[in-house]
Amino acid sequence: MKLKNLLLTLILAVFYPFSLLQKVNANEITFISLESKTLARDFETINAALVASGQYELTYHLFDYAPGIKNQLAYVIACIQQLFAINRSHLVLLDFNNFVVSKFKRKHGVTVLQLWHATGAIKQFGNSVARDYQIKNYDYAIVNSEFFIDTFSQAFNVKKENVKVTGIPETDKLFSKTRSSENETYLCQKYPQIIGKKIVTYAPTFRGRFGKGFYETEIDLDFIQKSLGDDYAIIYKPHPLIANSRYRDNDNIIYMQEESIKKVFAVTDFLVSDYSAIIYDYLVTQKPLIAYVPDLETYGQSPGIIFDYEQEFPGAIVKNDQDLVNEIRNVNSVNIKQTNLYDKVFKYRDGQSLQRVIELIENIMGEKM
Repeated sequence: MKLKNLLLTLILAVFYPFSLLQKVNANEITFISLESKTLARDFETINAALVASGQYELTYHLFDYAPGIKNQLAYVIACIQQLFAINRSHLVLLDFNNFVVSKFKRKHGVTVLQLWHATGAIKQFGNSVARDYQIKNYDYAIVNSEFFIDTFSQAFNVKKENVKVTGIPETDKLFSKTRSSENETYLCQKYPQIIGKKIVTYAPTFRGRFGKGFYETEIDLDFIQKSLGDDYAIIYKPHPLIANSRYRDNDNIIYMQEESIKKVFAVTDFLVSDYSAIIYDYLVTQKPLIAYVPDLETYGQSPGIIFDYEQEFPGAIVKNDQDLVNEIRNVNSVNIKQTNLYDKVFKYRDGQSLQRVIELIENIMGEKM
């Protein structure tokens, strides 16, 4: 990976002087993604609000990163295109770490706002873990509460005062009962096999890393489904970075990679996850939550977890398939483990986080370059 980064650095260094020949456009905002070729999650809602305002010139560099020689070549081309977009834009919005910004952002006139792709973090990330390159040149980041300021400041090398507690736009949807009801109706119509069932949703984070590939946690969903019986249905919502899942064409499991996790929550009775930040979102529902973490000891060491997992996790913690089955059978809303994690994670519950982020963007765009 270090060799790849070195080659990419040399290639971008050739184009960098030419990117500086451009003047910074005081009215341009550029969206850059490494997770999706389309606007998704916060990018989608923020873009819609900015388009509606009609005040800015919006440009998009959306790329779905994947391993393989062909995709690596496409990534190099995408980075060259990003280089020119970054160095002519007044504001750059990111939803993931960005190599080009860290290495080749011009010194003056360009502001970078990190809009991370989750409500918060459970695992250590960014500059808090061993990396192939150091993240730098980010100017601002947003978080859901003060609980995350130190973590995001360190991860992105951003001054603490520039980590802004705005709330995360995507979480606005969680507080709408109307939207939840609409999502339930939509999923029941599309997946009639879930009607009348107790729904167990399994939604873990990925294992692995960029450059080396990603893989699924070892879990036997067939065994779990058979053990629970016909009263239950299992929805598997893999992380977006997982490709070619072994459960994609499994008739016993309802595979929902393309559905929004926020929609899936509407029909979920029990969420099974691990170190994914979606557990924060699920706390809003006040429904049972179970951690399936057979690798808790090793994961706690690398990449590491930002809080005491066994103390703070607001639900049962299991490490094998049979214990998971037992916990699903026995859990109910009365014996949900009580912690104050929800209060720590959510400063705002007013459904107005998008508006606060738009105000931050407007303030940045109003700054002199």
